[in-house]
Amino acid sequence: MSTAHQQISERGPRWAVSGSVRQGEIRAEYADTAERAEQIRKDFEENWGYYQVRVHPPVGSVDLAKLGRERAEAKRVFDEKTAILRAGVLRALEEGRAEAEVARTAGVDRMTVRKWAGKG
Repeated sequence: MSTAHQQISERGPRWAVSGSVRQGEIRAEYADTAERAEQIRKDFEENWGYYQVRVHPPVGSVDLAKLGRERAEAKRVFDEKTAILRAGVLRALEEGRAEAEVARTAGVDRMTVRKWAGKG
């Protein structure tokens, strides 16, 4: 089973839209609603020229408790990584690097750098 097929089969409560780019090469996109899935299907066919475009409805029951736990864990990791990045940004500013350069290098907005530095 290809990676795209495996991801489609494991989509859970999301809609999936798949289309073939060329023989044996499949692209998949995901949507939260049937309406969005239909927009993606039209886009695949009309704008991208994909063939064998299929809309796959959600599968299985929704385990909201599990989804909530996964989201909480993802947020915890995100917050931890953000704190590490913030510390690195402040260190770079202490070393005399320009706000714009620090922002660009760190991949955050310059106003975020200013806020973290207590200037915003």
